[in-house]
Amino acid sequence: MTAVPRSVVVLVDPLRAGTKLAQLFNGLGLRCVAVLSKESDSEFWRASFRPQDFLLTLEEADGFEALLRGLSAYEVACVVPGGESGVALTDRLTPHFPGIPAMAPQTAGARRDKYRMAEALIRDGLAAIPHCRTGDVFEALEWYGTRSDGRVVVKPLAGTSAEGVRFCASAGEVRAAFAELLASVSLFGQTNDELLVQQDVLHTGGVEYTVNSVSSRGRHHVTDVWRMHRRMVDATAVCTYSDLVHPDEAEYGPLAGYLHDVLGSLGLDNGTAHSEIMLTPDGPVLIETGARVEGACDPGAVYTVCGRSQNSLLPLSYLDPQGFVHAIRRPRPEPRLYARHVYLLSPVEGKVVRAPDLSGIRALPTFHGMDTTLDSVPHLERTVNLATCPGNLYLISPDPERIEADYTALRTMEPHIYAGMLAD
Repeated sequence: MTAVPRSVVVLVDPLRAGTKLAQLFNGLGLRCVAVLSKESDSEFWRASFRPQDFLLTLEEADGFEALLRGLSAYEVACVVPGGESGVALTDRLTPHFPGIPAMAPQTAGARRDKYRMAEALIRDGLAAIPHCRTGDVFEALEWYGTRSDGRVVVKPLAGTSAEGVRFCASAGEVRAAFAELLASVSLFGQTNDELLVQQDVLHTGGVEYTVNSVSSRGRHHVTDVWRMHRRMVDATAVCTYSDLVHPDEAEYGPLAGYLHDVLGSLGLDNGTAHSEIMLTPDGPVLIETGARVEGACDPGAVYTVCGRSQNSLLPLSYLDPQGFVHAIRRPRPEPRLYARHVYLLSPVEGKVVRAPDLSGIRALPTFHGMDTTLDSVPHLERTVNLATCPGNLYLISPDPERIEADYTALRTMEPHIYAGMLAD
């Protein structure tokens, strides 16, 4: 792919996991412009921003018309969300540049609001989790009373990183969740005036999967599927690890087929999607989809085990649809590799007084790269969701038993790492 003079790729909120996208496009000889949304206007997001990767940086806070004026000097090749906070602004910007790859405008609201997302699936005859949207705790309790199993999940309509997700097994826990979350402010700076109450399908025999995909002109391709494992921390189910699912495993086909229908329903015709799907005894059902790359993810590790990743296919999906078709037809690596995506979990918190000793983890035979904040944070937080997870890593091997042994060793040494950071 050759850059056209004055042609640019616009990345909306290239923050945290999205920081890799500018380097990806720059490495192909393309220039990038950063657009920072109002939703990302906090230290949590902006601390990761790399202005040196961009030809120009524009701010939504300066006004939407100012954004359009700033971009009018360039030929915009595509507008890409760098993360969840950039999805809505991407949808607003794209129609102003006719001819570039875009997502369906009529379903823009359903790509962020989890209630509207579920309603879109129902409209199109797809399976969706029973749900209720309300800002009234009494209405929520009335709906809760209709659930035969007595278990629900309360969450914000447009959250991220499992922020504010509360599992409830009683009317009292529903009240407590509403008392905590209603009128709270999300990581995107939005006030939670209403909440979503859903049936808890995790406790009715469901198995959770994350399914990543890339689409180009309405052609959808699943890059990688992972079987998720969680543990309860307070009222939240925190990710502990996920195992790679290969295309010849029984659940892969139903998950991929269902996701193709979901992406069509939500108008995700171009770009990446990170989806959480519950496989129930009645079939797959969507938890939620984000119209962006997966957050806590090493695309290099995914490429190693799958022969493609969201990042490797993303430029092709927007700029070279024929190359995209060719790339998704390539065979997967042989011999088969197994992989476990591990989330670090700190059960303690406190002031950090010394750097972590991570040498034991890095010495594990199946270790394949780690992304962590442990070597830079002044204060260690207790892990209660993905936003407070201190890092993640991959274990990769042709032998799944070797991965299991290294995972056990990792969890044994992990508490000592945190204790050593906090000890006086």
